[in-house]
Amino acid sequence: MRLDGVRVLDFGWVWAGAVPGQMLGFLGAEVIKVETRKRLDYMRVGRPIVGTEPDPEQQPMFHNVNRGKRSLTVDFRSDAGRELILELVRHCDVAIENFAPGVLDRAGLGYERLAEQRPDLVMLSLSGGGQQGPLRELRSYASTIAAYSGLDSLAGYPGEEPIGIQQAYPDPNASLHGAFALLAAIYRRNQTGLGEHIDVSQLEAGLATVGEAVVAVDLLGGDPPVVGNGGYGGEAFQACLRCRGEDSWVTVQAEGPEDLRRIAELLGVDPAGTPEAIEQALSGWCLDRDHVEAMEVLQAAGVAAGAVTDAGDRFHHPHYRSRGTYLETEHPVIGWEMVYREPWLWWGETGQVGRAPLMGEDNEYVVRELLGRSAADYAHLVETGVLQ
Repeated sequence: MRLDGVRVLDFGWVWAGAVPGQMLGFLGAEVIKVETRKRLDYMRVGRPIVGTEPDPEQQPMFHNVNRGKRSLTVDFRSDAGRELILELVRHCDVAIENFAPGVLDRAGLGYERLAEQRPDLVMLSLSGGGQQGPLRELRSYASTIAAYSGLDSLAGYPGEEPIGIQQAYPDPNASLHGAFALLAAIYRRNQTGLGEHIDVSQLEAGLATVGEAVVAVDLLGGDPPVVGNGGYGGEAFQACLRCRGEDSWVTVQAEGPEDLRRIAELLGVDPAGTPEAIEQALSGWCLDRDHVEAMEVLQAAGVAAGAVTDAGDRFHHPHYRSRGTYLETEHPVIGWEMVYREPWLWWGETGQVGRAPLMGEDNEYVVRELLGRSAADYAHLVETGVLQ
């Protein structure tokens, strides 16, 4: 694998913090997730799948974004736990964290302290407003980042209040920016021997997705209009049209005269008609078909169209099945479950399937095998609650 031999110390939690380590793990890195039972990763909390009692081992989202990782449960705020982490980082190439700025520093585990142990360490710090600047202390979740970065302001209909994107998109968006930066820093470290501290702001990563709006303010002196399901200009039309059946929709984008001609010929209407007239005719045509049929017929005519799918549509779709998008893995607590594989294919290679770790499953591996400590030392760490 591309990152064989790279070891990652992963303090990341929830979705935003989990993805960078997941991406490196997909590429072959060994990822050690640092956890504590004093404050569970939010993705370990929720309704149990088996039984009725709360169980941190039963959350499918956690299983998906942390599969293939190891788990070390340690009270790193204790003196012995801090020393264990400082010893462990000497054996690691990368560190990842998405705590609020200053949390690891106050625990004695900030970048400067870790880099004393491993000078060529590559570290990613991911937070709402970044490690520096006026918004450094910004308290945030994906929903508030979506609002403050401007994403929510563009999701709605003209003259109405914002609907918002209603999804935690700012989390994986910032995470993937962080993973990309980590790969570049690892490459640089391999070339020069120099470490790096990467500062990723979820707010800035979100802002990068609405650059067109910023340009509009700069060049035109005002915010772009809210267009609902329409486009911002350039295309003949863009629309999300109702289809036959309950909550059945298809999105169609006609880029120019050629697309309008294709749609008009399909519908049997005048190709010289206005884009509005052709869109109106298409709207009526869609009402007689379900969303999948409408998409397939339009695609066959050479028009870009996409059915609005639900989770069941995507889960059973033959395209994803043929590409092996969903993989089956066995978990010790809930049994066999489907997880998604890495979102790319290497020609001639099969992706590796690994399950998510149980809490503390790899404590002994880390302490005894990696750090070479004695059985008595390991037992003492367990007895004193340093290893949980």
